[in-house]
Amino acid sequence: MKRILESVFVLVLGFCFINTRPATVQERYMDRFKNIAMEEMKRSGIPASIKMAQGIMESMAGRSELAVNANNHFGIKCKANWQGGTYLYVDDDRDSSGNLVQSCFRLYQSPEDSYYDHSEFLKNRSRYKSLFSLPAHDYQ
Repeated sequence: MKRILESVFVLVLGFCFINTRPATVQERYMDRFKNIAMEEMKRSGIPASIKMAQGIMESMAGRSELAVNANNHFGIKCKANWQGGTYLYVDDDRDSSGNLVQSCFRLYQSPEDSYYDHSEFLKNRSRYKSLFSLPAHDYQ
């Protein structure tokens, strides 16, 4: 009987260890920013899942140079009308000779500011206007 109980204990203990794993970088990112993504979804109509997916991809789940040093989680460049802070970073822009040059990216005070501005960026650009005519639950 003692041997059976020991075996059951070992199995239960092993099962507990199998089902507990450290969270992935992406899971930690989602846990940290899910509330702001959901708030922005309510405010702007942009699905939180889309915002989270783009934030994870563009910022390497919060680990990219732009996310760490500029709180820029979506890789938004300055553009001509940007009035806020800036951060120079070598991206994909090239000079007339084809050499990579520094690009001007938006600098934010906080990641939350980046999430808010990302919504505004999408809502106010003609390039993305057609996305807002789709039904909110149309995943296709």
